[in-house]
Amino acid sequence: MKDYNLEDLIAYAKSYEAEEKSLPIFFDPDHYSRTPIYRDENLEIVVICFAAGQTSTIHDHRGSNCVVRVVKGKMLEQLFRDKGDQLEFVENRYLEAGEVSGLDGVAIHQIGNVSKEGTVLLNFYSPPFRM
Repeated sequence: MKDYNLEDLIAYAKSYEAEEKSLPIFFDPDHYSRTPIYRDENLEIVVICFAAGQTSTIHDHRGSNCVVRVVKGKMLEQLFRDKGDQLEFVENRYLEAGEVSGLDGVAIHQIGNVSKEGTVLLNFYSPPFRM
């Protein structure tokens, strides 16, 4: 099998069955946590946990398609456009439990927890994200 295109990865993420109680949920008070739960040559699935107030850096996914699925909580995703010597803000998206956001391999975003409790995400990368 080859890498998932973005549309197929979104469909896979929406249909992926995972009970919250079976996921490795860990909230680090200093930085959001990333726990890989599956990886092959075409796909990687990672549980990402954000404690109250935590955000990622502004980043892209280095050529990997990425789908973020909210398991618990509420997140804010900020999208940006590369304007050469600077980034231009494009839009905000709020996502709640059960919702997904799909990004192609060149999209730039920042995500963060906006709930008072922790937010838990499942991130799906194809090809697997190289940090």
